[in-house]
Amino acid sequence: MLRRISIVAFSALFAVACSESGPPTTLSFKPEDGEKRRYQMYSDTKISAESRYGNRSERLEMMTLMDYEVSESSNIYSIRMTPLYMQMKFPQGGYRSFEKPSRGGPDDDIRAMMEAGFTVDIDKDSNEMLDFIVHEEPEDFRSKGFDPVKEILNDEFGRPGFVSGLKIKKGAEQVIEMESPLPAVTVRIEDFTNSTVTLSASGENDEAKVFGYVVMERESGWTERLTMVIDMPLPKEAAASSGSMRMVTSIYPEDWMFGQDLEFLRRADPISMSNTDFSEEAPDDDATDAEVFANNAGKILFYDGRMTLSYSHPGVDFERLGSIKIKDVQVKGKDGETLDVDMHYNGALTYTAMTNNNATTVTDLYPLGWKNVVDDLEQMVSVEATLERYVATHEVIDFPIDKEGSSIAMEGAKATLVPTGDERVFELKLTSTETAYFNTQVNGVSGASLKYDKDTKAPSWISDGESRALAVTKAGNYPVTLQLTFMDELPDSIELKFSHFTDEKLSEKTIVFYDEETLKGDTTIAPIDNIPLFKSEQNRDYYVNDQALEFNTSTLDKLEPTSFGRPQLYLTLTPEQANVCRLQTDVDATESGAELRMKENRDPNRRYVDASLQMPRKVVYQLMTDDGVQRYFYDKTVSLELSCDGKPVWQPLDIALNEKDWMVPVEDLLGESWEENQSDIPMSEVLREYRFLDASGQALAVLPKDGSRHSVDYFERSVSEFVSNDGLLRIGGRVERIEQLVVEGDPFTKEWSHQLPAMPDFESLQEAN
Repeated sequence: MLRRISIVAFSALFAVACSESGPPTTLSFKPEDGEKRRYQMYSDTKISAESRYGNRSERLEMMTLMDYEVSESSNIYSIRMTPLYMQMKFPQGGYRSFEKPSRGGPDDDIRAMMEAGFTVDIDKDSNEMLDFIVHEEPEDFRSKGFDPVKEILNDEFGRPGFVSGLKIKKGAEQVIEMESPLPAVTVRIEDFTNSTVTLSASGENDEAKVFGYVVMERESGWTERLTMVIDMPLPKEAAASSGSMRMVTSIYPEDWMFGQDLEFLRRADPISMSNTDFSEEAPDDDATDAEVFANNAGKILFYDGRMTLSYSHPGVDFERLGSIKIKDVQVKGKDGETLDVDMHYNGALTYTAMTNNNATTVTDLYPLGWKNVVDDLEQMVSVEATLERYVATHEVIDFPIDKEGSSIAMEGAKATLVPTGDERVFELKLTSTETAYFNTQVNGVSGASLKYDKDTKAPSWISDGESRALAVTKAGNYPVTLQLTFMDELPDSIELKFSHFTDEKLSEKTIVFYDEETLKGDTTIAPIDNIPLFKSEQNRDYYVNDQALEFNTSTLDKLEPTSFGRPQLYLTLTPEQANVCRLQTDVDATESGAELRMKENRDPNRRYVDASLQMPRKVVYQLMTDDGVQRYFYDKTVSLELSCDGKPVWQPLDIALNEKDWMVPVEDLLGESWEENQSDIPMSEVLREYRFLDASGQALAVLPKDGSRHSVDYFERSVSEFVSNDGLLRIGGRVERIEQLVVEGDPFTKEWSHQLPAMPDFESLQEAN
């Protein structure tokens, strides 16, 4: 019988063992002497309490890295449990083992206790817990009645060996009696292979409910994955008069890369998917090692209590990249010395940016330890790590469509088509492995939607998010289902994309990672991201005004003003045309005494987006009063004259770039007298006469000398705000070449006359209504 309410202790380590030849046939716990294991443990606890002061609810989230080490004697397994990392979130804030607490408290005592660890002794024959030892229990805790097992370990850390003597057979069951108010729990074998056994655990009474899954290594008896959900009343000693606790606990192996985010799983509604033409996405060839590892530096991000290493692959998309792994992570001090900080990391994850299709590789770091880790991390200046590149293949597969269903398996990944009650609708279930998967994009369907799978056997009291977490534990990945719709007759096949990551190594490179402030302020470090000068056209639809006008450019000989059928007037030029041409306005009358003229409108559709460090792709002139307030006019004739010096052409400049090709001498552009005029020249003028191109031909932004990246308006800031004390411009990327806008051909002039519409007869319109 359990002596305390411990979710993980109850469910974490049902075990398997065997004296038989071949795969074990009976469940029992038999670890090896000296064996070590590390697990990621996640818990999400919601407490709802009622008292004389009213009702309230709180949520506590916790993530822990726990080491287990087994020592064996004649009749006892002693398992040393050492928590190496802990992060908690609660309404009042949070706690992280690698940071000093913001609110004070007995932090040193907690760290001493955690550093020393705990030991549980288990009887080999009966699997009963004989003793639980706290190696460093602070005197202050005992004097105040503080029970560290209950307050810190309870519901988080468990011990092996709760199931013994259960035959490995589908449907085989064993009942475990629990201490009140928990119900008796029935453990049932749902499935097994030569290497794993999957068990369900369920129980329910008038007060409490339990349901979950545990997947175990069949040979060794250690847990591989686990998720348990427990709903129970608050303990009697709680301050509230009544209430309940809802606890979801998951355990995963140390290299589990997907974490656990119940909030995401709760909100994981179906996602609409569009048909994908794979022929448009097929890369011509793989990127070279030099392209993949173009950067020598990466970024350290601090978010939500995590340290994340981020490495950009500018100009390289996911399919040309290969697969990336990480090794040899070291924390460095100010003099380049290696600090004594042990980091846990699970591997590298690569994703593609939505805005520019560039690949980025990230990995989360978990600083281990309790006593010295805070002081050591305060000395951290950088992190050094080696990135390895491996061959990855991506291929388009013809997937057969049969009204009765069909399936295909490759490298352990599987796609299964399942018919529904509607002959035009099918479900495509996708399962993956660590190295192979079918992409969720499809070609050849009328429509599709993606949903994360729920556990089909979960009882009704399990929520959607909890059900998805249970499905993840059973599958060992995030299983998904695509709902496919065919409006016409069924095709013979559709196209799926299959990806496979191999163990064929191509290259490696050691990278130094810095925090964002260092990267912004230290000009000796090459830029790790290319910052484009112009806003991406891929984002052109993300704005507030849903009735945007379409401003189109043309060659100078075909250029015409437009009014879009409104009492307005526009003329749209390219930045190059605007730089070599001058526009003059002549209106036959003023507007309430104010002169009218064509002025540049940098936000003609009122998108109200942040244009920091960006220039407009089009130069839109609009007729307005000099103060820019009035922009609608009637009964006026407008004459426009555009005088151009010739045809604008970009010409490469003969400027020798050194190793720091992101630092460009301003004197090479503006001449020796640049210092005299730098405060009077808007940076926008320089960026319309010169452009700094990366290897792909993309124009790059110029960064302010103070390192700021927000609210930087090139039209409002002068050159002096961008030039360093050494007379250098810092470019937002590696510069391949610099070009200057020059004029070819003879000067010419274009003239137009435009009649604005008559003022509407508002009285007649009002009478008609």
